Amino acid sequence: MKKSQLTNLTLSIFILMAFVLAMSAMLFNGILDKVAKELQISISETGLLSSAYAYGAAIGVPILLILFRKMERTKALKIMLFTTIVATTWMILAPDFIQLLLARFMAGIAANSYGVLATATVADFSPKEKLGSALARLIMGSALAMVIGIPLTRFLSEIFSWRLDFAFLIFLMALSLVYFICFLPKSQPSEEEVDFRSELRFLKVKDVQFVLLSMFLFFFGYGGFYTFQTAYLIELTPSLFPLMSGLLVIFGLASFTGNHIGGVFADRIGYKKSLLIGSSLMAVLSLLIFILPKEPILLVLLIVLWQTAAWFTGIQMITGISVATDNKSSLMLSLNGSANQLGQAVGSSLAALVIPAMGISTIVFIPLAGSLLIHLFYILNRKQIQLSK
Repeated sequence: MKKSQLTNLTLSIFILMAFVLAMSAMLFNGILDKVAKELQISISETGLLSSAYAYGAAIGVPILLILFRKMERTKALKIMLFTTIVATTWMILAPDFIQLLLARFMAGIAANSYGVLATATVADFSPKEKLGSALARLIMGSALAMVIGIPLTRFLSEIFSWRLDFAFLIFLMALSLVYFICFLPKSQPSEEEVDFRSELRFLKVKDVQFVLLSMFLFFFGYGGFYTFQTAYLIELTPSLFPLMSGLLVIFGLASFTGNHIGGVFADRIGYKKSLLIGSSLMAVLSLLIFILPKEPILLVLLIVLWQTAAWFTGIQMITGISVATDNKSSLMLSLNGSANQLGQAVGSSLAALVIPAMGISTIVFIPLAGSLLIHLFYILNRKQIQLSK
């Protein structure tokens, strides 16, 4: 596949699917309290719906992509998208909470396998000097889910069930699948692609280790706080409850802004420096959220800044793994995605244990710990991890 074959319409469909997958992954987070009430379970138990999705991605994606590694990329992409549709349909029809968790686990595997393949496809068409901006455009779909989708879901949850939201996502997935079947050309194997054994050698590269560990630690912290962010605000500042839909729009705009700025910084100063800057901001803001008074305006402002810093930082690891491997390793891309999802799963699971034991206000220490550990790893390995662009 030549770069010229990636039309603006095709890129738009990839962005649309990024929106859909972000909605599928994060939809429960914005309405956690309402889903808990509908299913008659606790807030911490409801958080397992996000954890199950993340565990599916973390465990299943590398295995699946290893099994499919010899399959033509766009064919595998279409199969994974179809499987995501099946899993999401099962989730809507699930008669009990156990089946709902299993469906979320399956959706996590399929949707994130598609996401890895989509990222690799878009990266193939992007010049190295513009890779950060190109991937930021792709992830823009996820940011739009934060700006539009999640807040709208919160608003409509007063009228419709969450199952209707997922039905609409299935409709968008089906449209995208039809487009890919009809118009997405087959990928052409790169002469520079490496075999599976050579891909494993990337694990010895210090830059790759830095990106993978940073991805896990960062999203460990992000998942630990963001999964319960809505419930956190409602419990600590109940006066904000009627404003939650509007606040989710503001948080989404912060995510969109952070993603865009992060892509620009990745191109200008490199992903490593940007990653360290972003994780430093995350640590400081997490500490401020805990120690400063829980005044509604101040708390909202801090979380807006926290969300901006989070998305500024997140794009660096996605850019970084492509740079560190020269976009030659689908296995490393999948491991990077797994580190993302495993981090979120472990972080949200830990938060679910911390909340009943120590109170919801303490979950901000999870992102603080993740950010500090990133810096500790860098300090211990700074001679091998060069900060050059």
